[in-house]
Amino acid sequence: MNKKELQRQESNKRIVDAAVVEFSKNNYQVATLTDIAIRADVSKGLVTLRFGSKAGLFLELMTVVCEKELEFPDNKVDSFDEAVLEVVAYSKYLAKEKPMIAKLLYRFLDCIDYIPEDSREVMRDHVMSYKVADHFVAAAKAGKINKHFDAYSALCFFMSNCLSISIATVNAEVDFLEDENYLFMLPLILNPKKKKK
Repeated sequence: MNKKELQRQESNKRIVDAAVVEFSKNNYQVATLTDIAIRADVSKGLVTLRFGSKAGLFLELMTVVCEKELEFPDNKVDSFDEAVLEVVAYSKYLAKEKPMIAKLLYRFLDCIDYIPEDSREVMRDHVMSYKVADHFVAAAKAGKINKHFDAYSALCFFMSNCLSISIATVNAEVDFLEDENYLFMLPLILNPKKKKK
């Protein structure tokens, strides 16, 4: 590899790393290419030349993050309840071990309707490839998930709330809640259980 190509790769990495920071601090709508360029110590023109637009840079960022940073544990889970606890445990892990990625994912989920469609598809394909998602799909097919959610949106909504609690816990430098204490949000995505007569 020649020197020019090495410099190109290094500057692209700086831009993507700067984008992680900016998009973890600000929602997609608020983060700007100017701020990312300043953080990466490159010109805004170079960012535009390499990635085309904010949407193009965000797509590259989400592709990199999904490939290298968001490896959801693919433990054997036998039920929806176990899948929910896996989501809780993963949110705690991200908040503690990869705080910038946890914040980026939270911002992504928090403003998902404003994220460009191609970036949403990258995230959807990534998330839905794990066994935990299979249990959300099965729950939706069985009518357990509230009709206002599909399996993916229910998983995202629950994950977003878990990340919010986990990030706040790490920022406050206090102990995590027990996993079961995260479950108070479940009624928001589940159909109410029918009372037995």
